[in-house]
Amino acid sequence: MLDLLRKKAQSPLIQGVILIIALVFIFWGVGGGYRGTINSVAQVNDEVIPYEEFQKTYERLANQYRNQFGGNLPKGLLESLDLEGQTLEQLIQRVLLRQGASEMGIIVSDLEVQQAVEKMEAFRSNGIFNVDQYRNILSSSGMTPTSFEDTMRTDLLAGKVLEYLSRFAKLTPLEVNEQFDFDNEGIKIEFASFSAIDFKEKVATDEEQLQAYYEENKENYQTEPQVKLHFLTFPFAAEEKPEISNEDIESFYSQNISRYSIPEQRRARHVLIKTSEEDSVDILSEKQNKAAQVLELAKSGEDFAELAKQFSEGPTAPRGGDLGSFTRGRMVKSFDDAAFSLNEGEISDIVETQFGFHVIKLEKIEPAHTRTLEDVRGEIEAQLQTQESGKLAFTQATEAYENIILAGSLDKFSRNSDFTIEQTDFFPRKSPARSGSSAGMVSDPSFLNAAFSLNKGELSSLVETPQGYAIIFAADKKEPETALFGEVEEKVQEDFISAKSEAMAREAADALLSALKEEGGENFAAEAAKLDMTPEVSDNIIRNAAAASSLPLQIVNMGFELSEEQPYPEEAVFANGIFYVFRVVEKSPPSPDLFSKEEDEFRTGLLERKKSALLASWLANVRDKAEIEINEQFL
Repeated sequence: MLDLLRKKAQSPLIQGVILIIALVFIFWGVGGGYRGTINSVAQVNDEVIPYEEFQKTYERLANQYRNQFGGNLPKGLLESLDLEGQTLEQLIQRVLLRQGASEMGIIVSDLEVQQAVEKMEAFRSNGIFNVDQYRNILSSSGMTPTSFEDTMRTDLLAGKVLEYLSRFAKLTPLEVNEQFDFDNEGIKIEFASFSAIDFKEKVATDEEQLQAYYEENKENYQTEPQVKLHFLTFPFAAEEKPEISNEDIESFYSQNISRYSIPEQRRARHVLIKTSEEDSVDILSEKQNKAAQVLELAKSGEDFAELAKQFSEGPTAPRGGDLGSFTRGRMVKSFDDAAFSLNEGEISDIVETQFGFHVIKLEKIEPAHTRTLEDVRGEIEAQLQTQESGKLAFTQATEAYENIILAGSLDKFSRNSDFTIEQTDFFPRKSPARSGSSAGMVSDPSFLNAAFSLNKGELSSLVETPQGYAIIFAADKKEPETALFGEVEEKVQEDFISAKSEAMAREAADALLSALKEEGGENFAAEAAKLDMTPEVSDNIIRNAAAASSLPLQIVNMGFELSEEQPYPEEAVFANGIFYVFRVVEKSPPSPDLFSKEEDEFRTGLLERKKSALLASWLANVRDKAEIEINEQFL
């Protein structure tokens, strides 16, 4: 129905009818019967995931990939990555996390999200949260405040759930030793590599071959769809900022006073003598005695920062045990209680936590206070101006949309209004710069998504972007078509040579691998020499540092899986444009000295991995119990 109205909006025949229902579509969209709404992509228990949310998340993920490829995505990449599936899974996981946390009584309040956002340095100017800076940064990233704050809420919620589950994360000495040996096993790989580039000069071409290749692969030589647009924009950032009265500023301040209340903070240093669950009674007693010695030195007047540098075993030791400023509840309870019972300059008795024995010195107390109205007046004024600009833009956009419908077309509307209709040349989606328009909104994913979903002669609904609103009319559209052979002959030749050279590289690699398997695989160098190849041997590669190897990670990972029974992979392995034939010539376990040196740090990292695994298992359990329905018509 909405598509029909967009098409017929250029006709006076239905103006009377459309005037009555136009604003319904603007404000509410199209309803339906899929478990309450046709405009949802899935339902998780009793909660639906709106199509609009799916669309925005998809565009955000697609833009991340576009940025990685310099703005132009390789053909078929998003399909091969199943980006639709990724998007839907991300949204389902977010709902499951929220629902599962709610069952455990874990929530994240709006105030917590607000405080987390306002503490982010990227959004602060001279130490104060800046609303304009916040919106501008999000806009440049293709996000709105709502979508960003939803993401922040999910992150905070995941952190709370992880903190709750962490009490179940335990490690045994055997588990630590076995995982350390596994992670730090080393191998050396002997390999021969066959690059397609080395075979390109051996590929002969003629026009008949190229023509045949073109006919077989015509789908690779499609032109991009292009649109030619007429559109109106209603930006949030008005040239003249709306005036905000003192009454409005004072009212906002009083209604949001908690936002400007700064709780008491304390700045402290500590010396930590670490303990673990595996420590015997004797070892614990020895460590407690060491903490007592530090306490005695501190109370005798020794420089506490120097004591921390000398004795502390925590990550703050290099900076003299400085913990910075923190509010009540930020530290574990026993540490928190001790720190908030001290006066400035006082040193605590020994405090025991799950991390070990602490000696704490309170450096400074920063009393709770509320920022005055005068301190935050400019900040509030800027925020209210932004809100008013957004309201004004929305009002202007909805009034213009209604008048376009009444006029019968965007062109007729423009003749009797002060609005300037902007126009573009034909341009493809991935190159909005070719539109010829200077409007920044043209490059926005939301704008492009709406524009390229229109057929020729269709008018969009209101399109919201991080910069403002737009109304778009598709003046013309060029659908994809197969380019003529003469237009793409050079590209066809390039593709043909690449395909043939890759096939030749594969054939050579397969020939070497077959010969090695037939001969028992012992004389790698001799068999490679028959192909004018000289094998190479890698340096020792440690499993947990495999990504730093000069060999592709895929090859290294497969190397760790090879054995005496299967010394070679089943077939030549293709990675980064090269075919590899390889075997492992040496395996080496980590030295006992390495374990002694890295045990504490490794144990900490392994515990974090176990916590993450617990969170994943918990989420999988929540999913197993959930009723999830997918609306397949949208996917």
